[in-house]
Amino acid sequence: MPVYLFKKILLNDGQPTEALSPQEMVARLKSAMNTLKGDFFDPGAGRIAYERMPQSETYQAYLKLSHNLKTMELEKLARREERIAFWINLYNVIVIHGVIALGIRDSVKEVRNFFRRVYYQIGKYWFNPDDIEHGVLRGNRRPPYSLFRRFGAGDPRLPFIVAPLDPRIHFTLVCGASSCPFIDVYTPENLEWELTIAAQTFINSSNVVLDRSRGTLSLSRIFKWYAPDFGATPAARLRFIAQYLDNEQERGFIEDHAHRLKVAYQTYDWRLNRD
Repeated sequence: MPVYLFKKILLNDGQPTEALSPQEMVARLKSAMNTLKGDFFDPGAGRIAYERMPQSETYQAYLKLSHNLKTMELEKLARREERIAFWINLYNVIVIHGVIALGIRDSVKEVRNFFRRVYYQIGKYWFNPDDIEHGVLRGNRRPPYSLFRRFGAGDPRLPFIVAPLDPRIHFTLVCGASSCPFIDVYTPENLEWELTIAAQTFINSSNVVLDRSRGTLSLSRIFKWYAPDFGATPAARLRFIAQYLDNEQERGFIEDHAHRLKVAYQTYDWRLNRD
């Protein structure tokens, strides 16, 4: 069987070509993501052309950039907006990198524990997608169905957690599944606006379906897995969702009936791309 079924794999296992400051790495990563987006992402269809990437000059240039993460001094990435944009973009690209490196054809479910198997070395630290999502961006909260926080006491990566948690990050992280949010590129300069747009796009794209006659609400399973991130109570979570709805009548209905609505969760489509 392939070795990656049993061992961790360091994706940026190559020699750095230059030492970049954290701010320069943030800018270079944003630029690389923008180039990849232009060449291979179809936001309208929610599709990423993984099959066209490996031999492209664009992707090969990104691989060289990923090697330079080994020289990055994370301690100098101080501004909250810089940190959030950097980690979101890095999460999205490490998943793409892992899909291609491991030859995944249909779903990340092909590789057991995919989100803990693939790693990047950043400076002297190692991070996998779960470390980035649950350890850093969720402020070291427990992953779904886990008893433990991602970073334990004494973990040297604890200083890099982003707190307080901004729940809108859930609308930016693309886990390689069709039911994930649409992929985009995030910038420190416009982060607040970009996070709001991400929330509006996700919530108004069939991930929140209201049936007023029946008093039911059909939600993306993301709202089940990460329920506490969106509010302390079920009603608070529904009101969080409602603020991003385009339909004013539906927004008001949910706000007024948040305590009484019956909620069901949609099936999550783990395929890489919709047919």
